[in-house]
Order: sequence, then C-alpha cells, then structure tokens
Amino acid sequence: MKPLPLILLLLVAAGCADIPELDGSESEALRKAPYPKLIPLEATLGPPTDPESEATAVEEDLTARSEALAKRAEALQNAEIN
Repeated sequence: MKPLPLILLLLVAAGCADIPELDGSESEALRKAPYPKLIPLEATLGPPTDPESEATAVEEDLTARSEALAKRAEALQNAEIN
C-alpha cells in the first residue's frame, strides 16, 4: 500500500478530533494575577560578545584538537603490534 493514502486517512481522522475549548478554563486567581514584570533583554543576557574574538578562540581550540588528534594518529600508525 502506498503511504500517501494512509497519510491522508490519518489527517482526515485527526480532523475529526474533539478538542475542548480553553475559554473559561483558567481560575479566578489566575485571571486576577498581576502581569509579570518585564525586564530588558540586554540585562538578562549580559554584554554582547565580539564575534571575531570568539571565532578566533574557537579556531585556536579546533586547531589544537586537530594537532593532538594528528599526533595520536601518527603514534598509532607507528606503534608495533606484538
């Protein structure tokens, strides 16, 4: 059986689902609760980072890891098997 008719059948069946309305489902205390205080996003995230210095740090880290892996690979290739 091709998957397209099965998918269409599932979509039609999902359209028949009875989804309850959400109006009136919140409690009285929730309706009377004060709105949350908004704070500036910059204060939450902190100062912006410099993308160039961050990229340099990542490049240095990746270069060091690459060199370490190359040394390990060379050591494994030169190792004698008993």
